[in-house]
Amino acid sequence: MKRTVIAMAILILGISCVVILIDNLDSHTSTSLIVLRCSDSVGQQGPGGERSVGGVEGLVMAGSKDPASLNSLRGRDGRRYYVYKAFLAVSASAAPYATVSILRPRSARLFYGPSSVVGTLASRSQGRGLIAASRSQVRLPVCGPRFTGFVGGIVIVRPTSVTFVVSSPHRQTEKVTVSVGNG
Repeated sequence: MKRTVIAMAILILGISCVVILIDNLDSHTSTSLIVLRCSDSVGQQGPGGERSVGGVEGLVMAGSKDPASLNSLRGRDGRRYYVYKAFLAVSASAAPYATVSILRPRSARLFYGPSSVVGTLASRSQGRGLIAASRSQVRLPVCGPRFTGFVGGIVIVRPTSVTFVVSSPHRQTEKVTVSVGNG
């Protein structure tokens, strides 16, 4: 019992330190790549029946045109941001990984990570950590024979169309443009 309490305290302290670190990142680091690991995924699942772009499902999002699907947040800079939650799943055919990049608009960003960290960032300081942790690219590892799923979403400064590029070492690069809150 005592070991469990100590382990939980260490886990909470570790997550808090990561959140504080991400909260204090400068905006000039927001163009870097998020590199996920298999341990960051929510596991393996079958195909979701959505359109696959470069071996990734979840970019062509049903309902993404609806402005009501956006969550409004204020950044540390006082600027308003909008978040659209988008679960991405990478196919084994994209092995060893697929990289999702935002081509335009340049202000759009992605946030992905372990569900516990994404949840903590979204709920702490009115979501400011989520905005600070967002980047222009995310690398999704293939972790088995089925689709590997990751939680996260897209951060935009206004409802707009977002153009994604999906690349992989062994597949042809694909591009898709999706309306996000721009119905």
